[in-house]
Amino acid sequence: MGVTGTAALFGAVSRGIAPTRLDLTDGGTWLPTAATSTLIHLSGPSGRANAAVTVPGTAGNDLTVTTTSARILVSEGGGAGRVHLVDPARLALVRTADLGPGVTIIAAGRVAYALDATAGRVQQLSPDDLSPTGGVLSLPAPLGGVALARSGDGTLWVPLRATGEVAAVRDGVARRGHRPVAPPGNAVDIILVDGRPVAVDATAGTLTVLDPEDPGRWGRVIPLPPRGVPRPPERPLLVAPRTDGGPVPLLDPATRRLFLVDVIRGRVTGADLPSPARPDETGFGTPLVHAGHAYVPDSGSGVVLDYDLARGRFAEPVRLAGPDGKARLTATADSGQVWINDAAGPDAVMINEQGRTLITKQPSDLPGLPTGTARPLPAAPPLPAPEPARPAGRGEAGGATSTRPPAAGRTSAATDPSPGPDTGADLENEPEQPTPGPTASPSIRPSTPPPSRPPPPPPPPVTVPPVGTPSPSPTPVPPSATPDGLPLG
Repeated sequence: MGVTGTAALFGAVSRGIAPTRLDLTDGGTWLPTAATSTLIHLSGPSGRANAAVTVPGTAGNDLTVTTTSARILVSEGGGAGRVHLVDPARLALVRTADLGPGVTIIAAGRVAYALDATAGRVQQLSPDDLSPTGGVLSLPAPLGGVALARSGDGTLWVPLRATGEVAAVRDGVARRGHRPVAPPGNAVDIILVDGRPVAVDATAGTLTVLDPEDPGRWGRVIPLPPRGVPRPPERPLLVAPRTDGGPVPLLDPATRRLFLVDVIRGRVTGADLPSPARPDETGFGTPLVHAGHAYVPDSGSGVVLDYDLARGRFAEPVRLAGPDGKARLTATADSGQVWINDAAGPDAVMINEQGRTLITKQPSDLPGLPTGTARPLPAAPPLPAPEPARPAGRGEAGGATSTRPPAAGRTSAATDPSPGPDTGADLENEPEQPTPGPTASPSIRPSTPPPSRPPPPPPPPVTVPPVGTPSPSPTPVPPSATPDGLPLG
C-alpha cells in the first residue's frame, strides 16, 4: 500500500515557515481516517505521518485503500460502489466515480477491474482514470471473492459459484480451469498464496490448491478441522486475500478459532482466541501473517491479537482503542512492516524489527490537512500531456479512450461514459454451456470526470474478444499489498 519506486521528493518554502520536504518513497504506507475524511501517509524510517489528502464526503464510512502503479484507489464500503482516485505525486484527489450499487473494484499494478458479483459481470478499467477498457464479460452468476495477480500477466481468478469452477480472465477472455473445485452452489472464493491461486470453500471447510500449468496437480484439497455444527451464514470465515512467505491465516469468528494452513505440506494448525467471548462476534477483522506472527484485529476489544508462530502462543496484544471504545481496526503489511490502523481513531502502530511504534496520524502541522497550522505542501508537478487517440484493435474496444484527469481541486459536470460493449463472452473450452445474461452492468458514473476534449475518430469494429492493456503511466511506481479482506461464505 506504500508508494515506492519513482521519486516523489519535493520541497516548498513559505515565508516564516521552514521548507517542507515530503519523501513518499521511504517505505511507508497510506492509511485512512474515516472521521476526518483523510488519507494519511506514514513514513517507515521516521515513524511519523508526513502527508495527508482529503477525500470529501467520506466521513464515517469504511474506506479501503489500494495502490496501483501510479494511483491510489479509495473505495467506500457499504455496497455503494463509490471509488475515489488519488494522485500521490500531486497529493490530491483527481477523480470520483460511482460504479453502481454492489459493484466492487480490484486493482494491482497496471490492471483494474470492476465486478458485479450478483450479475456475474466483469469490466476492465484503466487504473489511471477509471475509464472502461474493452467490453463487459458476462460470467455465470454469482461470483465469489476474486484474486488479481500482481505480477506476470495480471490474471484475474474468478470463482463461479453456480458451477463450482474457477475462471482465469486474461486478455479480455475468460478460460475455465481444468476441473471444478467444489460442488455447484458452494461458497468458494480465491486467494493468492505466494502468487498461486488457492480456492477456499467455506461451505465444505476446505482449501484447494490450483496449479494452472499442470492439470495433474490441479485440485489438491486440504481440509480444515471439522466444526461439529454448520457455519452460520452471517458469521463467515475471514481470510487474507494474499499471503506471502508464511501459512495462510483463516479466522472462524463463530468458534473463535484461528487456523494456520501450510499449503506446501498440507498441514493445518489451530488456536483458540484468548480474548473473552462476547454475544456479538462480528468485530473481528481479516487476519494477517507476517514475519513469523499472525495478527487478528478485534475491534470489539480494541486490540489486535498477536500470535507467535514459532512459540505457538499469543503474545501481548497491540492495544489501540478508538474513541468511546468504538475502534475499527485493520492489520496490513507494507514495505516490510506491519501497520495497525484504527480508522475511527487518531493513532496507528508500526511493527518492525525494532518493535512497536505508536504514531499520531494527524499532528496539527501535517502537510495537506485543512488547518491553519499545517505546513504548506510542495508545488504540484505539471499534469502529463494527453495521449493521442488510437484506433481500437485487439486490446482496445470502441468507446475506450485515454483521458486526462482534471487538475487537483477541480470538478466538472457529471457524465456517464459507456462501460463498453457487452461481449456476452462464454467461457472458452465449453461451448455447450451458454453463459446466462447479466441483470445489471458495472457502469461507471464519475462525479468528477476529466475535462472534456474533442472526441477521437470512431474506431473500426472489433471482432475478437477485447483486451485491456492500459498505456504506461508517466510515473510508474510498484504496487504493494492491499488491505482488503475477503468475507468468505
